[in-house]
Amino acid sequence: MKKTTEEILILKSKAGNARAYGQLVERYSQFCFSIVFRLMHVRVDAEDVVQEAFISAWNKLKKFDPKKGKFSTWLYAIATRLAIDTIRKRKVLLSLSEKEMELQYTDPYAKLENEENEKLLMFAMHRLTELQKLVFVLREIEEMSVDEVVAISELTPKQIKDNLYVARKQVKQLLMKHVI
Repeated sequence: MKKTTEEILILKSKAGNARAYGQLVERYSQFCFSIVFRLMHVRVDAEDVVQEAFISAWNKLKKFDPKKGKFSTWLYAIATRLAIDTIRKRKVLLSLSEKEMELQYTDPYAKLENEENEKLLMFAMHRLTELQKLVFVLREIEEMSVDEVVAISELTPKQIKDNLYVARKQVKQLLMKHVI
């Protein structure tokens, strides 16, 4: 059976080829950052965690088993755990003023409306527990399957569904309260 480019890069990386690992970093860094940033809301902290995740993955690469799951899922699990650990250690107070948005709109009214919606969503998510926020981000924003969230979070499907139900309900209530 022919190996994919990713499988070849992983094999080379496991053998110590830093250039091959660099290609994996390029391939997954943007999406990894997206997940971590949505959890942390502070660009600099998210960048630090993503960098730490790639270093950690490099150091643990020999333990990665492609038969147990995809490399991307394994990497996102490392990044997610590091983000949660960082939040817990620093007890970060999420503030909307620290959140940088890179939206490019020609219509200033559309940009203003989108920024307001984004602020409301961040405000609502700030009220969630860490697990609820994690599940909400991965399922609703990143549109991952329950199986992918299980692999990243190590929660059971029932825990994911329960946390997602509560998160959706709380976000909806807070958004309705501020929209009306």
